[in-house]
Amino acid sequence: MIATRGRRAMVTALVGACALATVTACSSDSGSSAGGSSVLTIQGDAGNPTLVENFNPLMSSNALHGVNLIYEPLEIVSPIDGSFTPFLATSHKFINSTTLTFTLRSGVKWSDGTPFTAQDVVFTFNLLKKFPALDGTGVWQHLSSISASGSTVTMKFSSPSVPAAAIVAAVPIVPQHIWSKIADPTKFTNTKPVGTGPFTLQSFAPTEYTLVKNPTYWQASKIAPTEVKFPAQASSQSANQLQVTSGAFDWAYNYLPDVQKTYVDRDPKQNTYWFPPGGTIGLYLNLTKSPYSNADFRKGISLALDRTTIAKKAVNGYLDQASMSGLILPNLQKWLDPSLPNKGLITQSVSAAMASFAQAGYTMKGGKLVGSDGKQVTMTISMPNNFSDWVAAATEVSTELKAVGIQVNLDEPQFAQYQTEIQSGSFDAAIGGFGGSGSPYTDFNNALNSQFAAPLKTATANNFERFKDPAVDSALNTLAGATDEAAQQKATYALEQAMYEQTPVVLLYYGGSWGLFSTKNFTGWPSASNPYTLPTNYNQSLLMVVTHLTKS
Repeated sequence: MIATRGRRAMVTALVGACALATVTACSSDSGSSAGGSSVLTIQGDAGNPTLVENFNPLMSSNALHGVNLIYEPLEIVSPIDGSFTPFLATSHKFINSTTLTFTLRSGVKWSDGTPFTAQDVVFTFNLLKKFPALDGTGVWQHLSSISASGSTVTMKFSSPSVPAAAIVAAVPIVPQHIWSKIADPTKFTNTKPVGTGPFTLQSFAPTEYTLVKNPTYWQASKIAPTEVKFPAQASSQSANQLQVTSGAFDWAYNYLPDVQKTYVDRDPKQNTYWFPPGGTIGLYLNLTKSPYSNADFRKGISLALDRTTIAKKAVNGYLDQASMSGLILPNLQKWLDPSLPNKGLITQSVSAAMASFAQAGYTMKGGKLVGSDGKQVTMTISMPNNFSDWVAAATEVSTELKAVGIQVNLDEPQFAQYQTEIQSGSFDAAIGGFGGSGSPYTDFNNALNSQFAAPLKTATANNFERFKDPAVDSALNTLAGATDEAAQQKATYALEQAMYEQTPVVLLYYGGSWGLFSTKNFTGWPSASNPYTLPTNYNQSLLMVVTHLTKS
C-alpha cells in the first residue's frame, strides 16, 4: 500500500469503500439547490466494511475520523509550517519559557446547550494526567500544572518547553459536565458525543455514519455542508481506487499511479488534486553497528544515491528528492540555513562517494566495497511488505548501492515485525519516515535526541538509528527554551548542519499527502496556492477544511 494512515509521515491513510450504489445514493440531497448537494461525502474510515462505533476523541487511534468535526482543540497547528489557527482559544502567549497562557473564546456552547468554560479545559488536561492511556501525545511529559482564572488558562512546564505549545494546543477538549461521570474514559466509546464543533452525530450504521451541522456552533455561518457522510471503507487498495475514480466522494485520500488520467481527466472541470509533501522518507542506518557508525561511510552512501530516480520509482515523480537539511521544503523554507549548499540537496557523485568510503577505510576491489578485513560490505534493508512506495524505494537504493560494491538484501516483514525491529535496534538499515509535524524542533528532536537512544533490544519510540551528539542535544535544549525567533533560527541552523554534515539519517524523498477533490458541490479545498493545511482526511485537518469550504 502507498501512504497508509498508520505511518502518517511515518507518514498517511488509505481506506476502502462500500458498494458504489450505496455511496452515490447516500450522497444525494433532495433539498439542495441546483448548484449541487449540500452533503459532503468523505472517503473515511476503514471497516472491512463494518465500522466500529467509537467517538472518544481522547483515544484517537481507535476513534472514527468524524470525531474531529465534533470536538475542537484550543488551536490547530499547521503540519505544513507550524502556524497556529485559533479555535476554542483566541490566542496563546509565553510569559516565559516555562509558562504558557491561552485566552479562551467567549460565547461558545457545547452541542447540548451548556456553556463552554475554562474549567472544561482544566478538566480535560487533568483527565489525561489521571488516565495516562489517554495522553497519546505525551502532554504530561511537559506539563507540571494547569489552572484557570476567568477566560485565561495557564499551563506551567517542568522545563523550558516552547515547542510544546503545539502539543497542548492540539488536545481535543471534552465537556466536564458529561465526562466527569465516566468511571473509565479509556473504555468509553462515546456513542452520544457532545462537542463544541461544527457537527453532531445524526446516525450511525455499520456501513456508514452521518454528521449533521450544529446550528449553535460559534462560527456556524462559515460551515457550508449541512451533512457529512463517511461510508465504511474496505481495506483493498484496488477497491479504494475504483471508488475514488468513479466519483463517489467529494474528498478522498488515496494514491493513484496516474492521477491525471485516472482521476482528473474523468471530470476535468470538477476533479482536482493536491499531493504536497507530508513528511520525508529516509534510509535509517543502525549507528550502533560498523560501518554505519562512521559518518564518512554514511556520507558515502548518501553521495552514491540518485534521489530523483528513487523518488520517481517510489512515488511516480509526484514529489522529488528531500533536502539533507532535515527540513521539508518549501514548507519550512523560512528556517533553511542559507549557508547549506544547494538548499541541502545532494547530487549523486560516485567518485565523491568512493572518496568518502575511502576516508572511512573502505575501498573497491574486484567490484566489491571491502574493509580492512577484506570482506565485502553487506546491508539488509527492512521495510513493511505492503508499503509499496517504500519497497520501490528500497529496491532502487539496493540497485544503486550494488553499483558501488555493497551487497544489499531486502527484508520485507509484516508491519508489526518491522516496527519491533526498528524500535529495538535489531536492523542494519530500514526505510522509515522523518518529520512532518510542521515544527523543526519536533522533527529534529524525535530523530536526534539522545534521550531516545535506548540500548539495543530496548524499544524506543524515536531516534531509531540511536544517534548521539552532545552538541545536537545542546542545540535542541536551546531551541526548546527559545522564545524569540532569532535564537530559534540559530539553534535550528545548528541542527540542519548536523544533519547535513553527519548524515544520521540518509533522507531520500518527500512522502506525499494524497488529496483528491471534486468541486461539484464545494470549493475552497487546500491547494498549492492556498496551503492552509495538508489534505489528510483523518485528523484535525478535517476541521480546518470544513471551515474553509464554500458551496459551489
